[in-house]
Parts: sequence; C-alpha cells; structure tokens
Amino acid sequence: MTGRGWRLPVKLLGIPLSLDPSFALVLPLFAWLIGSQVPAYAELLATLGLQVDGEALSRGLVPYLLGLTAALGLFMSVLIHELGHALTARLYGVQTRGITLWFLGGVAQLEDMPRQRGAEAIVAIVGPITSAALGALLGTVLGNVEMGSGATFVVAYLAITNVALALFNLLPALPLDGGRVLRSLLALALPRQRATAVAGGVSQVLAIGLGVFGFLSLNLLLMAVAFFVYNAGRAEVQAETMRRAFEGRKVREFMSPEPITVELSMPMERFRALKAWKRHPCYPIVDSEERLVGVARIADAEAAEDEAPLSSLLRDAEEVEAGSDMEAAVRRLAASDLGRLVVVDRHGRVVGILAKTDVVRALEALQS
Repeated sequence: MTGRGWRLPVKLLGIPLSLDPSFALVLPLFAWLIGSQVPAYAELLATLGLQVDGEALSRGLVPYLLGLTAALGLFMSVLIHELGHALTARLYGVQTRGITLWFLGGVAQLEDMPRQRGAEAIVAIVGPITSAALGALLGTVLGNVEMGSGATFVVAYLAITNVALALFNLLPALPLDGGRVLRSLLALALPRQRATAVAGGVSQVLAIGLGVFGFLSLNLLLMAVAFFVYNAGRAEVQAETMRRAFEGRKVREFMSPEPITVELSMPMERFRALKAWKRHPCYPIVDSEERLVGVARIADAEAAEDEAPLSSLLRDAEEVEAGSDMEAAVRRLAASDLGRLVVVDRHGRVVGILAKTDVVRALEALQS
C-alpha cells in the first residue's frame, strides 16, 4: 500500500491502478444501497419498457449480489471514464502517473495538463463523451440481447448511471470535467490564472447550491460531493497561483541547502538519537562520497533493534536535480509520501532538501 492507496499488481495500457482505502468502505455501501432499492429500480425500468421480475430479485441475498455486481460495474465505468482522459492526454504528450478509484469515483493523475490552447477542454470533455458512449452501448445491448431479469437489471442500471455520470461531470465546477472545459474556454480570452479564478468562483457557487440541496433532501452523498467540489475548486485556484509563481524557476533557488546527511555506517542508536536534535521525519543516506543511496525514517528506526544495520531501514529516495524545473518539482512534492524531495547535483551528491515548508515560505516571499 502506498500513501495514496493500494497499488494493484496490474496496469491498464501501461497506466498504474490504485484503490484508495475509502474504496473498501464505499463498495459494500453502494452494494447495499443499490440492493435495498431493487424494487424501486424495477418500477423505474418498467416505465422505460424493460420488464424485470422485481419480486424475484428482492428475495434473500439476490438483491445484494445484484447490488455488488452493479457497484463493481459502476467503478469499472468510472475507470473507463478516467482512461478516456488519460489516453487523450497521452496524445498531447502528457503521461498519467496512475488512476485511483476512491469513494467519490476515480481520478486520473496526469503529470501535467496540456498547455496548448483549448487542449484542457478536449482532454476534459472526452470523459463525459466516454461515459455517454458506454451508456449508449449498454442501452444497445439491452435492446438487442435477450437476458434474464438479473442481467437486465445490472445492464440497465449501468446504462442509466453512465449517462447520469456524463451529465453530472458536465457541471461547470472544478475539478469536474465541465469546470475544466469552462476554464479552458475562458483561457482563450483571459490569462490562465484569471480564468482559473473565475472558474473557481463558479465552482464554489455551484458547490454551495449542491450542498444546500443535499441538506434539504437529506442526501449525504450529495453533501459530500458538494464539500469535495468546494474544496477542490479552491485547491485548483491555489495550484494555478503556485504554478504561475514558480514558472521558469529552478529547484536550487528554493531548496534548503546543506542538509544533514547520514552515512550507512552510523549505528542505529545514534541515528535514532537524531530525533532529539532535529525534528526531521527522515534523513538522506549517503555513501562515503556523499552520493545519495536512499532515505531512512526515524519512525522506522524507533521500531528497529539497536544491532540492526542502518541499511535495513533504507527506502528509495524521492530525488530531484538542483537544476530541475521548480514547477514540476512542486507537483512531485504534492504527490510525495514523505513530503520532501532530496536535491542532488548531476553527480548524485546531496546538495539540498525541498520540503513543503520550503514551498510555503517561497510563496509567501514571492507574493509579499
């Protein structure tokens, strides 16, 4: 398990897949919610000309097995939706670090957003188009393939839900696809930072509206979505401000230089004692020529035996060269498990640390 969730042992078209811990909670919840409403769904499907035996599907464990199947299908649909974003971004030369499924759906973690004019709108709109196309495909299956009541229920549920997913994602609120389309179109006439601020303002208004509606209708899921949209919209505005502040700057300008490094030969007891001297969560481990070989965490040392060698604590270091682009380094830092990058020179020697606190200080200085 990573700091972002459980990494699956497979990749989809070369893209790593992960499950957020919340997925383990929401999957059975969705299965129960869908299963408990099988009779209501059966009546709805009847109005659409689809006949399913609602009574038979409501007996024993059947509705909850159908609910689990439909919930798994829903998350597979979300995965296909996010894959549409990832593959479109790849056409613009932007790779995807991974796709993570979590309790509100899924997210494709792009390394960056394409900078070509209007490209963000194209990458964003492909998601709803993919969901709508999947819904239409499942609808076609319903109309042309004979199936039992259970299969008809699941396929119909997924067809309707995919269309609903497409429509919901078209809401002009960041970070939903509609919000990204709005920002991209605004950026055709406005500076990107201003376009992001306007789109962020629209996002917050819509989020408040969703939250009020969710509260009045006692819809906890909608209230959670509203909370997420409100905060994510603010985060998008802050991220754009950060991008503009660091654009064209180098890591060496903002790193903390001359960090404390530790040689592999240091005894475990001495390494553990560093906690009383400096409150750093981890330290770069170097060889005799000051070249980086990894990092070791104080928390791991506290659980280790005194006789254990420091090498037993070694983790792969998240490193960046001092001459690297600061904007890209900040994006890596945001996804970092340890919240810091080890800065090295072109020979691999440690020359600094770039932590989130360095970024905060730099932003305060640049904006003052």
